[in-house]
Amino acid sequence: MIIKTADSRQQTADSRQQTADSRCHYFDFLRVIAAFTVMVLHVASKDWFSGDVHTFEWQVLNFWRGSIFNWGVPVFLMISGALFLSRDIPVRKIYGKYIFRIFTALVFWSFIYGCADYAVNSNTLQALAHFVNGHYHMWFLFMIMGLYALHPFMKKIAASRFLTKYFLVIAFFFAFLFPEAVNFISLFSEEGGKFLHRWVNHFYLQFAGGFTGYFLLGSLLNNTKFSAKAKRTIYFLGIISAIAGMLLSVTGSMIKNAPYGHFNDYHTVNILLESSAIFVFFKSKFNHPVKIIRKLSEYSFGAYLIHPAFVNIVGRLVVGRLGLKALTFTPVISVPLTTAIVFLLSFGISAVLNHIPVIKKYIV
Repeated sequence: MIIKTADSRQQTADSRQQTADSRCHYFDFLRVIAAFTVMVLHVASKDWFSGDVHTFEWQVLNFWRGSIFNWGVPVFLMISGALFLSRDIPVRKIYGKYIFRIFTALVFWSFIYGCADYAVNSNTLQALAHFVNGHYHMWFLFMIMGLYALHPFMKKIAASRFLTKYFLVIAFFFAFLFPEAVNFISLFSEEGGKFLHRWVNHFYLQFAGGFTGYFLLGSLLNNTKFSAKAKRTIYFLGIISAIAGMLLSVTGSMIKNAPYGHFNDYHTVNILLESSAIFVFFKSKFNHPVKIIRKLSEYSFGAYLIHPAFVNIVGRLVVGRLGLKALTFTPVISVPLTTAIVFLLSFGISAVLNHIPVIKKYIV
């Protein structure tokens, strides 16, 4: 039997304090805010695709779902990269713990959404497709499992600042700059855009062309100390990029005479720079513990999985009956109001589920 002495108890307390002090608290803030921005996008998107681009209502919807709020997913990836690439994780643990947990959550929630789809549409094939492919927001789970599987390779790259920067330079051109150039050229020439897209694909740089850039960028930014001048430059580029993304989205939609959101895709330079600015800003200003934020951070994964259900429920049963639908009531109010309700309900249910041990471990 081991008897804890006063010294050992003090050492335990010191160890816990050291762990708490070394925690990156700004990750908690980022998770919560990023989850909120994703909800804003999905609430605004319900009417964005069908709206008239020449109306004031659509312009407001475009603001809510534009580059100003489209950095949530990249920031989630940067957080994951900062955390995972700072540790040596055995391949068996990557698959047995992390990928398995994402997979079980994917199967469970795909089944739930598939059943819900069948209850509404009574279409077996469509419900089965929802189960196999996942609900529209579950693409993120497929993608993050792929990134986890690549961890042993990216860990080697992240261990070298030179290799990390070298990889990010390649990713900048092939995952961000060229895709944005394709979007721009496609506004005036579909054939020209397709030609550039085919030309870029001839290089077969898929490893650097996906979301791996955000994963490695999060690790680099987390481990870099920035001067005040560097921070100001990053913030400036982020603000300019957000404005540019909005203007390009509006211009593209006017030219196409239809909603054109490609300039706010995750693989664009403006979203890359804006996401980086958000990450560095929170790292600099919000790296302190706040109990409620830490709790909400723990519930953010479950809230992400649950929130589309509440987007539909609130939109149909509450907002619709109150006459607050985004295109029949000013989206200046309806979008943030709906999002606030969805946020509270999603995090509330996630909090409940996180207190059920088995569900917390495998589902949320």
